[in-house]
Amino acid sequence: MIASLREFTDYFEGVRRRTRQFCAIVPADAIDWTPKAGEYSCGDIIRHLAATERMFTGVVADGVWRYGGHERERAATLEAALELLDAEHAAARTALAPVPDAALATERPSLEPGARPIRAWRVLMARCEHEVHHRSPLASSMTLMGNESPDIFGLGVEDVERLTAVGAGRQG
Repeated sequence: MIASLREFTDYFEGVRRRTRQFCAIVPADAIDWTPKAGEYSCGDIIRHLAATERMFTGVVADGVWRYGGHERERAATLEAALELLDAEHAAARTALAPVPDAALATERPSLEPGARPIRAWRVLMARCEHEVHHRSPLASSMTLMGNESPDIFGLGVEDVERLTAVGAGRQG
């Protein structure tokens, strides 16, 4: 259970920083690229992340689910999409700032009509899972376009293999 909003927002800053790195490497001319017809474009993913951050934090802050949409008109260029992502992130932090820690244990309405209410801390955990869920197709899109995605924690798999081999007493 999350017990402190400050600790959560500090944690989520890292999640968002890594997501922002992925979003920033999308080539500006590939903002509308999709892996296949009917899938989210790179821009759709960025705009969707912006809209859902507001949605998740909104339900924690005021108990109402609102989805602002991910339509191209909201931010047609990479620059505009990144600005939207940053603006919604700032708005989410502002919305959560006055929420007391005790509110994390309180129930919020479920997104699905008739479903059981959900505790506020679980909504924030869902926000994290949702963000990572959409970061993965963005990374896959970069690979399909022939671009490299950033290493999530600054280490590639080769680095991890080398460091764990050394740590385990194997030289490789």
